[in-house]
Formats: sequence, C-alpha cells, structure tokens
Amino acid sequence: MSIKIKRPVINLLDKLYEAITKPEIVGGWKDNVVGFNGAKGNGTTEPVWGSSGASGIYAMEFTVGDELFLYYHVLHDYKLKSNVYPHLHFFVDETMTAGQQVTWQLKYVEALGYVQGDSLSTPVGDTITLTYTATGNEVAGEHIILECSDVQAFPHKDIDAILMMSIELISENVSGSIFGVMCDIHYESDGSITKQRNGLLGEWVKNIWGRL
Repeated sequence: MSIKIKRPVINLLDKLYEAITKPEIVGGWKDNVVGFNGAKGNGTTEPVWGSSGASGIYAMEFTVGDELFLYYHVLHDYKLKSNVYPHLHFFVDETMTAGQQVTWQLKYVEALGYVQGDSLSTPVGDTITLTYTATGNEVAGEHIILECSDVQAFPHKDIDAILMMSIELISENVSGSIFGVMCDIHYESDGSITKQRNGLLGEWVKNIWGRL
C-alpha cells in the first residue's frame, strides 16, 4: 500500500532538511591577522628578533624609531562600506608603573586591484596614533591590545583591495623592553560569499547579483 504525502507536508520536510543540512549565514566581527614575525623593515631602523624574557620565546623587540611594514588582503566576507579597526598587540617584559606610556604610529595606503587606476605608490596620507598609558596593574609581559577609535577607523575600498601599513614605535618611557606581536584588522563580516572570484565589481556582486 502506498502512502500519499500532501504537498504542504513535503514543503515542510524540505525546509526542515535545509535547516539541518545547510549552515546559516551569519555576519559578525572577525580579525584579518598579520604577525610581526614575518614582516620586514627598511633595513636600517627596524626591530630585532629578540628573546622575550624567561619564556624563551622570541618576538620583535622595538626601540623608538623602529618600523615594520605589513600587507593585508581585503577578504571576500568584508561588509562593504563598513569601518575597520586596527588592533595592535604588544607587551613589555618588565612591570610598568602608573602613567608610563608607549606610543605607536600606523601609516597606511590602500588600492583597488584589476587595473582600476588605484596606486599603492602614492604618498601615505593616513596616520593613526595609538598610545597606551599604564595603570600600574600590569604584570611583566602583560598582553596589551590597542584599538583605534571610531574617529580613526576607516572603510576598505572593496574586496580584493590591498592595504599596506607601516608600524612604528614613536615614543616610550618604560623601563623594560618592548615587543610587538601583531596588528590585526578588526572588520565586520556580512557572512556572505561572492559569486565571482575577484573584487572588480564587489559591491554589485554582493548587493545585486546575490539577490537574483
């Protein structure tokens, strides 16, 4: 004996199957990470690869004027036109006293790809200064994160763009050595994928073609 299942029931089962087998696309905040360990400087004023204390772990040891250059690829799930926030991670290998400061400067330039007349060789015109002021509660080697403000945040131009950034230690008055770890870009993801592999028409692809 055959059993006939009514169409509404079939539709409901289809939706249930989709909900179970297909992942939900959810946006949120993510990090685009570039570590200092693989970065290069200008060959003159750049940090050295030094031992970070009792741990025996090595990291980039900065003195004032030392600079590194980082490169970021804008990922395909970036929420177009939303602001991004650089996060700088560092530590000092000795305890800090209240009021001591470490100040970094970030300079950056970003350009579109695919021959859109956008240059990475233009003079760097955008600068972010980040200062950490010690509370006196830091332990030696405290993991410190500096994030730019809403005013300093900026939008990427498009997916597949390249962001070039310099990181420089411009002042400090601590007693210990300063080690830089990484600078990640905190960005808002829309949870989507793009239907074509390049960002030539990223906004159109994500906002128009994706609805067809």
